[in-house]
Amino acid sequence: MLMDADCLIKLTKAGLKEPICRYEQIVIPAIVKREVVDAGKIKGYGDAELIEENIRNGLITLAREGGLSHSKGDRALIETFKEGHYTAIATDDAKLARILRAAHIPFTLPALLILTIFKKGGIDQETGLEWLNRLSPFISDDEFSFSKLLLEEKS
Repeated sequence: MLMDADCLIKLTKAGLKEPICRYEQIVIPAIVKREVVDAGKIKGYGDAELIEENIRNGLITLAREGGLSHSKGDRALIETFKEGHYTAIATDDAKLARILRAAHIPFTLPALLILTIFKKGGIDQETGLEWLNRLSPFISDDEFSFSKLLLEEKS
């Protein structure tokens, strides 16, 4: 699964990046690394160091971009998705979501990653709700409420 900077940062702030990366293979284009790690380190964001360590340790993979050089993360995500074998793009950016919807590219929201892991049996309902609560300060009320409702549904 490809992931944009916005989603990666929110999962990191919620302390969920590592647990989610254990269940989903997360790939980011080089421009996303530059946006999150390189620019983040310059600005002194602690999240940048954590993400860089995850890349070094193979928990997050850098996309093979061939000869492509992108100046915008959105464009890199779309082109990388089209060139690779990815299931979706994980984003919490409304503008990017509209572009992906128009281009018929599957995408998911950060909270729905939790739901996916729950549905696959990777975590129990209690853990899913706890993760969702940790993520709640960083996502919209609608995304939180919808995801909580789905997690609480009886299967």
